Amino acid sequence: MGVGGVHYLCDDCWEQIEFLMPPWCQICGVPLNSDSQSISLQNRSCSDCRKRLPPYRKLRSIALYEPVLREAIHLLKYDRKQILAKHLMRLIQAHLPADLSAADYDFLCPIPLHTNRYRGRGFNQAERIAQGITAVWNVPIRSNILIRVKDTVPQSSLSSHEERLENIAGAFEVRNPDLVRDRGILLIDDIFTTGTTVNKALQVLQTASPAYVDVFTLARVKPASSQI
Repeated sequence: MGVGGVHYLCDDCWEQIEFLMPPWCQICGVPLNSDSQSISLQNRSCSDCRKRLPPYRKLRSIALYEPVLREAIHLLKYDRKQILAKHLMRLIQAHLPADLSAADYDFLCPIPLHTNRYRGRGFNQAERIAQGITAVWNVPIRSNILIRVKDTVPQSSLSSHEERLENIAGAFEVRNPDLVRDRGILLIDDIFTTGTTVNKALQVLQTASPAYVDVFTLARVKPASSQI
């Protein structure tokens, strides 16, 4: 534990986290580059989103899924170092993107774990992230809306897109759809990698006709390119 109070990671390591900052794509949140600093990047979108809109209204993440943050998330999820949840929640609270607003959301919806995984781990990391947000926003968390009915293997253990799709197919159901209809929802997960899990959860939520769904993740994998 470093002098700054972060367990399991030294202070110098913790300060190496690569936070995401504007300008970013107004839709998917991917960092944008510009050759001209005089050009306003407000309301810009990346080439991928211009070609094909994703199923969410917008997606935002705090930082890149690079070594330090990756280690912290792994220690929390797989080594059950739950003290790290406190530090990650503080990280979220200090770096909530300015273009996300509590007024836009009726509730926060964490990506659920299957009951078998939850019993083994003892907590849902997406719920912990949601708790960090609601402590600032005072927006309720609804963990009884999106339910994982299929005990999938971790997506990170699968190498191909096809395997990930097959693994997550039929994994989610919506309960209490009346609580979803015409509501603004912020879907919460820990990591955005290929988007397979988030997109499948979104597809299921959309069957209950929400007004819109945005996505928030603690970390995201560094994109291959970050050009307008």
